[in-house]
Amino acid sequence: MKKLDLRGWAIPLVLLLLWTVVSERHWVDHALLPPPRDVWNVFMESWQSKELFENIAYSLARNITGFVAGGVIGAALGLLLGLNLWADRFLSPTLNAIKHVAVFAWIPLMIMWFGNGELSKIIFIALVVFYPVFFNTYDGVKNVSEKNKEVAKIFQLGAWGTFFKVILPSAAPSIFAGLNIALVFSWVATIGAEYFFVAAPGVVNPILDGQNLFKMEIVLYGMAIIALVGLAFSKAAHYFENYNLRWRQGSHK
Repeated sequence: MKKLDLRGWAIPLVLLLLWTVVSERHWVDHALLPPPRDVWNVFMESWQSKELFENIAYSLARNITGFVAGGVIGAALGLLLGLNLWADRFLSPTLNAIKHVAVFAWIPLMIMWFGNGELSKIIFIALVVFYPVFFNTYDGVKNVSEKNKEVAKIFQLGAWGTFFKVILPSAAPSIFAGLNIALVFSWVATIGAEYFFVAAPGVVNPILDGQNLFKMEIVLYGMAIIALVGLAFSKAAHYFENYNLRWRQGSHK
């Protein structure tokens, strides 16, 4: 049975203790750094009013929609360019140039083209997800061993047989690594989308409310919720990659 490693909790607990001491001794104005109990009270109020669950649900809906859209398009295009030399030469220069444009630079265009609402938020998340999935899929297909392809020809697997039995399994680690990165990035993109586009229910909403009312306990509560959900995404991405590549672990034993 695997032992629970608690060493990662050391720094958060020390910071929490330091925060408590600083606030209780009034070394910093409570208007700037409220005590942990005030943040906890905001959390309990949000829990009891169901606002916490509503905000998380809206953010997760945006996140999942953008992740699926960006992931599917990225994987499909990565496979196409990795397998088709003509498509690779025609599209790769453009995609390699566009990747150097910071995603936040697209926001003004998205607002002009798609409005300042939900559609722009989802497109923004999908764009962030697209790049790691596309390039990892593309690299994974391009790096398939020529020896494996020769074996497929010897066994006369055909185009579809070669793709499903040789190319896809060989490229799978790279593809899932891209999805793993994209899953974590998608949460960061969700936070950015909710912050830069028009306000709506979501996990960023408490931060915006606290900022407008100058209530730091609400801001800190919102930051804590974002961090906890982000941690869950990171753990889910790690589990997702390990689960889908478990067959490789067995093959190396």
